[in-house]
Amino acid sequence: MSTIDGVVLAAYITFILAATFGFRKFATDSSQFVNAGGAMVWWMAGSTAFMTQFSAWTFTGAASKAFEDGIAVLVLFWGNAAGFFIAARYFAARYRKLRVETPMQVIRQRFGRPTEQLFTWLQFPLSTIAAAFWLNGLALFTAAVFDISLTGTIVFTGLIVTFIAISGGSWTVSATNVVQLVMLMAVTMVTGGFALYQAGGPTELINRFPVDFIAGSDLNITTIFLFWSMMMLVKQSLSTNNAITCYRFLVTRNEAEAQRAASLAGFLFLVGPVLWFIPPWVVAADNIQLQQAYPNLGANAGNAAYLYFVEHYMPIGTLGLIMAAMIAATIAPMTTALNRNAGIFVRNVYPLYGHAEPSEARLLRIGKTTTLINGLLATLMALIFSTLEGIGFFDLMMLFGALLQMPLAIPALLAVVVRRTPDWAGWSTVLVGLTVSLFMQFGFSVQWLGTVLSEQPLTARESIDLKIATTIAAQALITGGYFCLTRLWFARARNQRGSELARFSMNLRRPLSALEQRAADPRQGLFLGKLLTLLGVATGLLCAFSWSAPGNALFLLMGIAMILAGMGLLRWSAVAAED
Repeated sequence: MSTIDGVVLAAYITFILAATFGFRKFATDSSQFVNAGGAMVWWMAGSTAFMTQFSAWTFTGAASKAFEDGIAVLVLFWGNAAGFFIAARYFAARYRKLRVETPMQVIRQRFGRPTEQLFTWLQFPLSTIAAAFWLNGLALFTAAVFDISLTGTIVFTGLIVTFIAISGGSWTVSATNVVQLVMLMAVTMVTGGFALYQAGGPTELINRFPVDFIAGSDLNITTIFLFWSMMMLVKQSLSTNNAITCYRFLVTRNEAEAQRAASLAGFLFLVGPVLWFIPPWVVAADNIQLQQAYPNLGANAGNAAYLYFVEHYMPIGTLGLIMAAMIAATIAPMTTALNRNAGIFVRNVYPLYGHAEPSEARLLRIGKTTTLINGLLATLMALIFSTLEGIGFFDLMMLFGALLQMPLAIPALLAVVVRRTPDWAGWSTVLVGLTVSLFMQFGFSVQWLGTVLSEQPLTARESIDLKIATTIAAQALITGGYFCLTRLWFARARNQRGSELARFSMNLRRPLSALEQRAADPRQGLFLGKLLTLLGVATGLLCAFSWSAPGNALFLLMGIAMILAGMGLLRWSAVAAED
């Protein structure tokens, strides 16, 4: 990494901290800290929805998949797009109309206290482990490629994440997500467009790709690829629409803005990933031997496919911008996870064990303290993960997700779809899902299923894809089927619980009134608009360090994209002020 790249990276951190300082005063009470008081505009909520649905793995592990197997990797991200479009049509408005501040309040209203506490105490460690995975994955990659201290990267990034989340809660998290979204999209889309130009256009790129561009390599049974693709769409749609992840819609001003936020995220996932993965496709088409270029990565050298293109095809200074994009893809989901956990603790745990009527100042302190502890724990766990040997990071993350996330997500999704079930359907479905996960992981032989599909033995890729797809299908059919089957034991609750369920059903149908909606604050667009305009100017100034016409054009395009985004927010701010 050159000096210029280092300066660019430092400047990015400065802009993120500036956004943090600018929005820290918005969190004046616990409600503002937890979910922005339900006053966030759609473009801020949509930015967070988009930025929290992927991590730095996109530019490492997913880029490796693109390098090896072509367009198949897009199924994962288009699954997110499909999920958000479904949310815009059905789920987003319903979650917002429930008039709650945290995802666990949705679980509490729908299934009662026992299921709420089960989900809460499972969510704390799971989200902390996920944050540690994201942090460790970024550090492992940067350490191997750039010879940067592994421990130093983990600690430095962990402290920045914690500082952002603790400063102003949901406001600072979402404000930094807007800055990171604009920077990431401007840089990666210009890079993708330049890569396509370098390849000679899409037709030339596809023709020169070393394996089948649609299905990829190591695949003999097309049915497995189609089955895997379908199940990935199901999984990602489930991930974007269950009650655990509904926090991104709870912060909006009303249900219409929740729908617009979901539509924005869906559109970004439809367009963005196509341009993200053109650089790895170009590297593969040029027959680059990544193991020779990055011997420190060994068998995982494919993870550097995106970085190779930036280092060898792009002008000096771009590497710093791409590293900033990778850090942004790690900071965004981590800060959101810390803020979500703080909100759950303040609203779903502390009332049971703390003071009956704590002051707002006390709740705000508790939220910030919870964020601090959670951030330090995630950083510590990432340091521990970095010392593990003999366990593949990707395999560990996939096992974690397969065993635990699906059993929680299925009842959390069906909670607002299938309502005539008993309260115990929530926690018992989790147990059924865990049983299914354990059986599919340790008791099911995918090779046996392979003999049914073909006389030839399954390839390594076919075995992995079929195992993942059958696990998702089993969860959907068995776990989801069990939840629906509990309708046979449904009986209308009485007394207080009956009133809670009646209010839950009524709120799902009742739009928010004008008195329940906060007015849009033009200061949000004004501050971020100025910051993004300044960021665009600074990016354009990188032309001074480029000695080629293409380099100048690339930096100018990136800068112009950021400036246009900033001017758009300034325009929105002016209109909001008039209203």
